[in-house]
Order: sequence, then structure tokens, then C-alpha cells
Amino acid sequence: MKVFWKIALLLVILLALFYLMGSRVQENEPLESPVKHGTAIPAPNKEIVEMTAGPKRPESGLSIFVGKPSEKLVNAMGEPDRIEPSAYGYDWWIYSSDVRMMAGVGEGIVNQVFSADTGSDLSPIVVGQNINEVFRFSIIESEVNVVLNENIYTFTLNSQDLKDRILLKYENLYAQVYVDSEDEIIEGVRFIDPKTLVIHQPYDMEFMGELVTANRPSSTVQMEVDRSMERQIFELTNSYRERHGVGLLNNDYWLSLLAQNHSKDMAIENYFSHESPSAGNLSERLKSFEIEHKKAGENIAANYVDAIEAVHGWLNSPAHRSVLLDPEATDIGTGAYGKYYTQVLVKSDKKENMKPSRMEK
Repeated sequence: MKVFWKIALLLVILLALFYLMGSRVQENEPLESPVKHGTAIPAPNKEIVEMTAGPKRPESGLSIFVGKPSEKLVNAMGEPDRIEPSAYGYDWWIYSSDVRMMAGVGEGIVNQVFSADTGSDLSPIVVGQNINEVFRFSIIESEVNVVLNENIYTFTLNSQDLKDRILLKYENLYAQVYVDSEDEIIEGVRFIDPKTLVIHQPYDMEFMGELVTANRPSSTVQMEVDRSMERQIFELTNSYRERHGVGLLNNDYWLSLLAQNHSKDMAIENYFSHESPSAGNLSERLKSFEIEHKKAGENIAANYVDAIEAVHGWLNSPAHRSVLLDPEATDIGTGAYGKYYTQVLVKSDKKENMKPSRMEK
């Protein structure tokens, strides 16, 4: 009988150890964009019901720079802290000092502005306000038309889009309102011109006429784009963590290298999973990099337009959100390769008692 109880106790201990070891690493289901870029549907005979110009565009706030020469932005905001390429032919101008914002600039013209900063003037929308307030003064439609010359593009927003990724139409201007669907609070706003919106194709789209696209970046430029998206994922993750009252993360070189390798591996080997055919799961990959940790979590995503959309997708997926906003996490690594994105967050053994701070790659 004593032998039986000893065996039973040993099994309980082993099961407990297995549970505790397994719970140290969190891998979620892969998150794929609901809209795959480049899947617009030609609809030459589509009947357009509404072709109004939309409400008058805002007369104040960051949106006034969209469509204007970049010199006007510099005169008002100063020179950007850095300039980095996008996958769509324009550059991102990054401001990270007094006001945290991003502006898309192509051929000397501002084509979009984005901010998730409560200090940014995004009139008539306010970061941090309840989305129901926007519903009261805005017309929210499930179909939104864009006209470029004689071409017509119709975006269709699904039920999830209408909760967390609303598209508002103004006169020759559009606003993508990014909402935290869990608490119904606006997390960020992107004001964008019609042509760039069509090039991005962030929603299901039908079109009559010619499809406007961007030239594919060269391999050299794409490498720069990937590094740029990694920095943006890091900064947006910290921005959302700050908003939700959890500690800021340190940007770790080795974690970033691990994340970069995984994004590249998924793209080249044509799979979409936390489990690499060659490098194994997250636990095995962390071990191969000799990264010590008390806890780890990984989010991956694919086919999102850019870093803004990828991080927003993670925020609105409960499982990925738990990694993104994990209050115990201290360090992060980010990796991008084309349309594959990876972020790895860990609770570090070495930095347990250190306060996280903002760091850039």
C-alpha cells in the first residue's frame, strides 16, 4: 500500500511540474488578416447606390496635413525624428517626442497621418473616447465608396470591422478609427487620402475600372521596410501597454533576432505556425538562443497591411491581447519579413527588478 501511495505522489509531482513548465510559454493560434492584400474583386457591372462626397473634412487637427506638401508638416511639427520606408512606395515620417505620430509622405505630399497618442489633435475624433460617442455624430456605413478619376472602389466592412476598425468618409479624406473592442475605446486614428487607401486595400474591396497598386519593393528596400515595421511594432506595443497601465518593455536584441528568424522562416518555408519545421516551438527556439526567462509568450500574424494593422489585430484577439498586455513581461523582440510578423515577450530573469524603459533598435 505504501508503494502505491509513493507512486501516486510521484505522478502528482510529475504532473504538477509538467503543468508549471508548460505554462511558462504561451503560444496562440496564428492570427491572419481578415483581408488578404491583392484580393480585390473586379465588378464591372456593380450598381453604385451612393456617391456623395461625404461630410466636410476637419478644419483643424493632424488631418489637415493630408494632401498637403510635406513642408507644411515640417513648419508645424518640425523635422521628424526619423524617416523610414514603407512597402508601398512612400516614406514614414516618425515623430516620437512631444507628439507621437506617423505621417506617410510620397513625392513630397502627405498621404496619411496616424497617431495613438492621447495628446494628438485628431479632430473630430479623440483617442481614448468611447466609440459610441463617434456613432452619435458620424454616419457609419458597411459599404464605403472611393472614386479616383473614372474608377470606383467599394470597400465592404464586415461585422468585426464595424466594431473595431471603422471607416469614416469625409470630403476627399477617409479616417480609419481603430477601436479596442473589449472596452469600446478608440486606440488610434489614421487619416488617409483616397488613393493610398485603395493601394492598402485594408477591407474587402470590389472595383470598377483599373486597380491602383504600388510597385513591389526591391529586396534591399524590403529589408529596410522589415526593420522599420519591427521598430513600429515595438513602439505601438509600448504605446498600447502604457494606455492600459502595464509596464513598458525593453527592446532586446537577441529576442528580436529570434523573432526575425521566425518571420523569415515562415515566409521562406511557406508555413504559418509557432512550430518551425527546423527550429521547433517557442520553448525550443528560446533554448537554442540561450535566452533565460521565467515566462514567455509569442504572437504571430500574416497578411496585414502594416505594423499598425498587425498590432491592432493582436489587441483585439483575446489570446494575443493577453500576451501583448501581459503585466509580467519585461522584454520584447519583434520580427518582420514581408507580410509575416512576430513578437516575443518574456519575463526576464535578469531584469526582474528593473523598470522597463523606452528603447529603440
